[in-house]
Amino acid sequence: MLQRQTQTAAFWRDQFEISANDLDFLYDLLLEAQQPMTVDAFAQLLIREYQRRENVKIEQELAKGEIYLPKAEHRVGQKLVFPMLDFAVGEVVQMRAGHNPEHGELNVITVQFAGSGETREFASDLDTPHRLNQSDGVALVDKNALLSESEIYSLYSAEIDESLLFALEESERSSQFVNVEGAWMFGRHAGRGPRLAI
Repeated sequence: MLQRQTQTAAFWRDQFEISANDLDFLYDLLLEAQQPMTVDAFAQLLIREYQRRENVKIEQELAKGEIYLPKAEHRVGQKLVFPMLDFAVGEVVQMRAGHNPEHGELNVITVQFAGSGETREFASDLDTPHRLNQSDGVALVDKNALLSESEIYSLYSAEIDESLLFALEESERSSQFVNVEGAWMFGRHAGRGPRLAI
């Protein structure tokens, strides 16, 4: 099963960094709310936005072809999407009969990946259970199986707050935000909207 980036400790602890797009998102949140917001509120709404972006990306990638499932019957010329390979897209260029001592008779497809041109072989028409057969694409965007923004925040709040506070206080755009009594609002040089008063 695919492990979403936003569901991993490695992402929030080691890779998460506030981008210019994230600051735009936070700024727009203040515009919409028309009231100051706490770091906790910013963080959870930003986590939700990251999850939304991830869903959009997954849906776009899944639209490029059929999801590769070892149990499925494949044909030469078919476009396949491989969620377990970061949604790589490839085309079936060859098929042959095969045998595996553990899985018995099956077909072997050769897939050429778009971009790199690399070819790899995969099982097809597999009759025995396989972990990759458990996903049909719906589960990849099933929000019920995921940690919520509040659950993610409770697990990684220290790391998320550190990145968020650095961006709000120290980034090139820090003058757009000001902290008053623990709540964030538009700064002196916001330039995109009215200044909020508490």
